[in-house]
Amino acid sequence: MRNVERRLQVLERLPQFQPPPSLLEQIEGLALRQLSDDDLAVMISMTRDLAAGVRTTITERESAAVAAQNAARETEAQRMGFKSFADAARIEGRRR
Repeated sequence: MRNVERRLQVLERLPQFQPPPSLLEQIEGLALRQLSDDDLAVMISMTRDLAAGVRTTITERESAAVAAQNAARETEAQRMGFKSFADAARIEGRRR
């Protein structure tokens, strides 16, 4: 019986058995692909600092990386037919 349970757990982790990404997750994924390697590195650093509880003032470079991400989100939301990312978030919120 354990063998069957283990096999089921492995199958459940396969990508084809995962729920499809939501609209917001799709927009986020496409937006992240538009960012430069430098912007991604800055955002990863910011995320690690936040997770570690390190609080610092936001540098100009970090602010520029966040602005680039927001612009990419807006672009992708508009490509998907929404007026804006906020519009997509509002519509997605109503579906849940």
